[in-house]
Amino acid sequence: LEHKTNNFLASVHIDKNVFGLALLDVSTGEFFVAQGDKEYTEKLLQTLRPSEVIVRKNNKEMFVQLFGTKFYIFTFDDWVFTFDFGYEKLLAQFQTKTLKGFGIEEMNTGIVAAGACLHYLSETQNSKTGHISKITRIEQNDFVWMDHFTIRNLELISSPHQNATSLLQVIDSTTTPMGGRLLKRWLLLPLIDKKQIEQRQSVVGYFIENQDIADSIICELKQISDLERLISKVTVNKVSPRELMQLARALERTSVVK
Repeated sequence: LEHKTNNFLASVHIDKNVFGLALLDVSTGEFFVAQGDKEYTEKLLQTLRPSEVIVRKNNKEMFVQLFGTKFYIFTFDDWVFTFDFGYEKLLAQFQTKTLKGFGIEEMNTGIVAAGACLHYLSETQNSKTGHISKITRIEQNDFVWMDHFTIRNLELISSPHQNATSLLQVIDSTTTPMGGRLLKRWLLLPLIDKKQIEQRQSVVGYFIENQDIADSIICELKQISDLERLISKVTVNKVSPRELMQLARALERTSVVK
């Protein structure tokens, strides 16, 4: 896995003209859901570049016609892509009675897609998923949406030109893989809301004006490895003694940063 890149598993459920999309990074526990039209779904797929996409078996040909052949596709039978099945899967995963607390209660198509992601994990022997403790709604009106061609032509993440430098390479001064993944997502999904933008600017401004505090936090962060993925490894019993020591040091440093 690339340290500063998410490895997303996606699921797409199509119900007439409504598209549900779920994105799950098992290595970090990040779980996202969205619902909208074909164009919105395509932009999300192009932006977040999942490694694999789950679709209903009978919809595989339709998916290829709509989104092309650039994605690796895995299929399930129709019964996996039903609302009741998906809803119960999510309730069991999060140990809740409803999904209202996650703000997705009314996203029927998105819930179906999310349930299919969880079913995929159980079918591929990934039964230890305690680190997947929440699901976050991606709201269409919260971000500036850019298609693949815009992202490529602006050279946000990479450049087609030899020895050229992308915008991400210029601004990425993050000291942890977690920060690198977050910065990349922020760059690909720019905010629209002025208040949220100003909040981010305020935080950045504070550390620019208080360089001593910034340097102190950077020093602590450099001693924190990839906490998200280490915790995930513990959950699935795939952590090594060396990684357990890294986790212990990382947890000590997080208490200092707080």
